[in-house]
Order: sequence, then structure tokens, then C-alpha cells
Amino acid sequence: MLFSSYSLFFSILLFVSIFTVCKWIFKKGWLNNVLLLAGNILILTQVVSPRSLFWLSLFTAIFYFTGLLLRLRKTGWALGLTLTLLITVFALRNYPLVQSWFGETSGLIKGLRMVEKVGLSYILFRLIHWLVESYRQTLHTQNFFSFINYLFFFPTFMAGPIDTYNNFDYWVHKTNVRFNVRMLFAGIGRIFWGAVKTLLIVPLLLPYATDYQTLLPQLGPWGAVISAALLYSLYIYIDFSGYCDIAIGMAYMMGIRTPENFDNPYLSTNISEFWRRWHITFSTFLKIYVFKPVIALLNRFSIVQYRLLVSVIAYLVTFLVCGLWHGSTLNFVIWGLWHGVGLSVYKIFTHNKKPTESYAARIVGIVATFIFVTIGWVFFNYPIDQLATMLNILFS
Repeated sequence: MLFSSYSLFFSILLFVSIFTVCKWIFKKGWLNNVLLLAGNILILTQVVSPRSLFWLSLFTAIFYFTGLLLRLRKTGWALGLTLTLLITVFALRNYPLVQSWFGETSGLIKGLRMVEKVGLSYILFRLIHWLVESYRQTLHTQNFFSFINYLFFFPTFMAGPIDTYNNFDYWVHKTNVRFNVRMLFAGIGRIFWGAVKTLLIVPLLLPYATDYQTLLPQLGPWGAVISAALLYSLYIYIDFSGYCDIAIGMAYMMGIRTPENFDNPYLSTNISEFWRRWHITFSTFLKIYVFKPVIALLNRFSIVQYRLLVSVIAYLVTFLVCGLWHGSTLNFVIWGLWHGVGLSVYKIFTHNKKPTESYAARIVGIVATFIFVTIGWVFFNYPIDQLATMLNILFS
């Protein structure tokens, strides 16, 4: 959380004020980038160690020039090798199981542990985006300062939203003063609403949402588990969307339009719609860089005529990746596959069928989707040993 201390809050407030005034007065895109880089360094060194930030900057600079080379020479094997190296390094830093393969006391593992995990997952997404789109030659410009700021943009550094390089570079260089004034006030309102969510509502939900045992004396096993699951669904949405409101609001105040991340996901009428409304930028990333490539790979083989089978395999692979990204323990794998299976079943049963538009059908769809997602959050929240204990309490 970027507002974790008063000193950090005032550092952010001071920088945003200076950046906004300079952006209005000088109207120079290159100056915006230089000031933003200084602000990112100032603020992020209060969140992560300067040593981590240095090594991350050096690491990402290598991939910046790799992107330039991929743009000049479209070599598929080079892109594949680079992505494999990037994901391997990320896995070595984040997953104890992978570390054990190389030996947890090896020099490589010790070196990687010098880099903190904070923000690392979102840097990985942005680097994959940079490399793939450089290879596809879809990036409008390849500006080094824009690239570094894109990776380390402090409002979205820790938990997104995941922007695209083209969008970020466009807004950093935009100098329309009248439009920036409107965004400034919109940003202040967005930060206020996000603060209400994270600082007022979340603390009320947190003690009961994350541990069903606090409710056992009052409600009994079934009542405690069901109530905690429902509260966790509210908690994780309000907390995450509140943080995103603050991040988007801070970006707005600096005249940078960051993409939205939530669109009333619990009003979704089916699981497919839910993933178009929940963590939108992450869902879009999975669709572009995991789901579609898996579809394209499978279509090269003889099963191309079995479209439903191709879709099912792609869903399962995509949400296995989704689960593993969230955590290395088995409960996250189960959570990911829960959604992969849900999307597969929905795809099979709605294949070549027109959706029902009646009001009653929508209500049933919303309730059923919310229940399905809430059950999934139980897997997400509790490790396997706690899930086993929960089942024992429920059915003993």
C-alpha cells in the first residue's frame, strides 16, 4: 500500500504537485519523463531497498535493448528464448519448489534473493508485453525514459493496473492543460473513494473475512464458513478495487490515464463475463499472451477441427498459469483450475446457443456466478492444510 506511512504520503503529494505544475508550465514531453523518473526513484526507494531498485533497473535495461533488437530482426526463436529466460528467472526468485531444483544455497539463488519480490510480478507482465510487442512491431515509439517509467510507475508498481506501453507513453507526452485540469479533479475524487474502501470498509471486514474460526462460537461450522466466504468475496473486491482507485486517481492527477481494472464484476451473469469485469488488465494480458498463443499452437495439430476441445485445453492452461502466478502453493493451483473448469463447462453448454435475455435468467445467472466465484475464493484464501481442517469440521 503506497499510503503506508505519513512520510511516504507527503512525498507522493509533494512530487505530484511539482510534476503537475511543471507539466502545465513547460509542456515538454521529455521533461515529463525526466521528472517522472526522478519521482519514481524518490518514492520507490521508500517502498523497496535502493539495492533492489538498482538491480531491477539494470535487469530491465537489458530487456529494453533486447526489445530494440527484436524490432530490428523479427526472430521467433530469439523471442522464445528471451521469454523463457525471463520466466525462469522470475520462477527462481518466487517459487521455493523451483529453487530446490537448483539448490537453495546456490550462488544464483542467493543473488536473486537480493531483489525484493515487491512489484516483481507486474514488472514481469510489462516486460513480456514489451518484448512481444517489439517483436510484432506494434509499439509506436521505443523511448528509454518512457520504458523505465512504464516499468516503475509508482502508482501501479505494486498491484497494477497493467498498462500498455503505447498508452503510457502517449499520456506522459500529452500536454493539453485544460484536459489535465479535469483529470486532476477526477483523480482527487477517485483517491478519496479508494481511501474510503481501503481505510474504512476493509478493516471492518478483515477480521471475519480471512478466518472463519473467528465466527465459529457464534454461528457454528456451516454458518461460520459460509459467512466468512461471503465476507471474503466482499473484502477482496473492495480492498483490491480500492487500491486500484487510488492508483488510477494518482495517475489521473499527473495527467496519465491508466486503464480501469474493475467493472462491477459481481453483477456478471456468467463466469466468462466475470473475467471480463474482474482484474480487467490482468485478464486481458492472459487472453493476449497465454490463451490466444495456446489456441494458435493447438491449431497447428490435427485437433484443429475439435474447436471445443481446443478451447477447453486453452482455458485449463491459461488458468493454471493464472493460479501459479498468484502463488506457489497447491491451493492456488486448485483455484486456477476451478475457474478453468468453470469456463470450460460454460463454453461447452453455451456453444452455438443464443443467450437467454429474460430478467429472471439474469438474476439466476448473477447469483450462480457469485456463488461459484465465492467458492473459488475459499481455495484462494486457505492453504491446503487449513482447507482439510475446514472440511473435517464441516463433516465430522
